[in-house]
Amino acid sequence: MRIEKRDKILLGLGAGVLLASSLRVFVAGAYSSLEKTFFYGVNFPSGAGILLFIIAAFLVGRMSRKAGAAIMALYALASLATDATEYTHLIAAFALPVALALVKEVEVRYLAIGLVADLSLRVLAVGGEPIDFPHTRAILALLLFLGAYALWREPGTLKKPGFGLYAFAALLELGLIYPNAIMRYSGFNVYYLPQFVGFSFVVALAILLGPYLSKRPGLAATLLVLGSASLFVKPAGLIGLPLALASTVALLESAKGSRGGVIGAVYLFLMATLALGAYVGRDIGLAFMEDRLEALILAASVVYALSAYKGNVEVELPSVKEIAGSLAGLVIVAAIVLALFNAGPSYEPAKKEVLIWTYNVHQGFGPYDGTFNGYELVNLIREQKPDVWAAQEVVGGMIGNGYQDVPLMMSAYLGYAYEYNPAVEGTYGIAVFSHWHMKTEGELNLKSIGQARPAQKVSIEELGITLVNVHMGLSEEERAMQAEELLSFAEASPAAQIIAGDTNAEPDERAIEILTRDYRDAFEERPPYTFNWGDVDIENIDYILLKKDWPAEVKDYGCLCDVEVSDHRPVWALVEIP
Repeated sequence: MRIEKRDKILLGLGAGVLLASSLRVFVAGAYSSLEKTFFYGVNFPSGAGILLFIIAAFLVGRMSRKAGAAIMALYALASLATDATEYTHLIAAFALPVALALVKEVEVRYLAIGLVADLSLRVLAVGGEPIDFPHTRAILALLLFLGAYALWREPGTLKKPGFGLYAFAALLELGLIYPNAIMRYSGFNVYYLPQFVGFSFVVALAILLGPYLSKRPGLAATLLVLGSASLFVKPAGLIGLPLALASTVALLESAKGSRGGVIGAVYLFLMATLALGAYVGRDIGLAFMEDRLEALILAASVVYALSAYKGNVEVELPSVKEIAGSLAGLVIVAAIVLALFNAGPSYEPAKKEVLIWTYNVHQGFGPYDGTFNGYELVNLIREQKPDVWAAQEVVGGMIGNGYQDVPLMMSAYLGYAYEYNPAVEGTYGIAVFSHWHMKTEGELNLKSIGQARPAQKVSIEELGITLVNVHMGLSEEERAMQAEELLSFAEASPAAQIIAGDTNAEPDERAIEILTRDYRDAFEERPPYTFNWGDVDIENIDYILLKKDWPAEVKDYGCLCDVEVSDHRPVWALVEIP
């Protein structure tokens, strides 16, 4: 079977984009479905997606190339139609083994072009999920259709990927190809669009130059392990993880010869599950994994190095033209986003009446079908224009939500300054967004019996105020304990005039009684609810509290109870600053 160079490039493009995209959607969809099962008892078939993935891993070596092309095209159509991960992850379950079958076939240099194309889409989506935004969704689908076209043209069956390729996919899915994940892992809590774009070129070069390490497999394996181990010494991961990524690509040709596809699929599922446990381990029965992501990445690197190391292999190195072409595409994308979006905060003059929000954004997901909500969130905030926004469940590069970067999106699209307090693994926590300069005065994780629950204190000098943002626990006993700690934190110098956040506590609870010793509710009358999950669970748990001795006047207040971008509703107060 002879494949023309044009088709090789199209297959490489399609394979790289399909691999990265289906990995994100498969894991995000399964996670979103599991959340329903664990928290709401709704048995959405997340288990079915996992079963389909194992079946597809078994069948892919018996699958015709035309059947593979059809699955690839179906995934492209699904990506065009919806970003509801709970449905599309069932298709991604079949698309992912097909992608790895193509990885086994295409030359590493062409796959590298595809991975850089996916990276370019991430930059074009300003750190969001490409499927979530209309323009990047269309381009992603086009690249997949081109790959499906090239695959359809050739007779024969797909080759079965072995364990080594699933181990390769596991390392990519743990975040090595996402600039924002690497930066967050390395301890960078606040950065803006130019830093994200600039570091994207570092990641692109690591991918494209990886094949040049392939003739030194021993060195590549060593750099892979050492690069992953750098995560234990922040901010060394900023250098170490790109080296680990280049080494991962360098060992890929050797990994293609391994067997054990179904075992590899089980391994990939296991690694993704353990990675989710690093964030929500206590909730899904994996408490031992909490804050262990660095150890997991290191372990996955060792497994991949052992499975891929086969001595010297022949690898066709990318030409200067191929490297330049990929980088030129990224340069064009970078120029577009830097021209169209905010390179940093757009500070405004101070004013007396300030619109303050608190809003839990549900880890970047809509409430009912795991729909990515970045696009809708940007449009909502653009329309409502809050001046200061205390946000909870803010993700900056978490495996469970497709590695979206909510702080980056909000700053790039809308010009907000932000202070981010990631409570878990550098990528999941709370943030305060503002049109004015801010300074972090303190951060802590409240004493918890469940998952980590953060609080942060920030001051806004232009307004002369200090605000505490909080996300409290799920049990009433836990919240009462946290309320005492939170009150002490808020009243320590500099004392906060405002406490805002998701308390998970109803108005008649002990936790609210504790907080309202010294703070008053900005609402004279509570809204009907601030949390609504499909009428299955309705609660009044989000608050803006003002210091009782602070002579600020609440001019107006409310809840956008008809907004369903998240499972929570935006709660707001228009406050006249004294």
